[in-house]
Amino acid sequence: MKKYFPKKGQAGQMTTEMILILAALLLMTFLAASQFKDDELIKNFVNGPWRKLAGLLQNGSWSEPRTSMETHPTQHGRHSSLKGEDG
Repeated sequence: MKKYFPKKGQAGQMTTEMILILAALLLMTFLAASQFKDDELIKNFVNGPWRKLAGLLQNGSWSEPRTSMETHPTQHGRHSSLKGEDG
């Protein structure tokens, strides 16, 4: 039976290619991570909808809490009397 010996020029070819692929993947990962960090994409993804939801939870209106506070029923100018109506 004849043994297979790779050509001398091909020794380590797969190892070299795997190292280059690994380096390229690491570079793309670091570039994507720095892009997410610089643009604050995760923060904007969470905080954008949360502001409107916070307004709904606090004041019952689908807008930011500071602007929806004006539409909350406790902010209406109502006058009340402890005396009551004449009967």
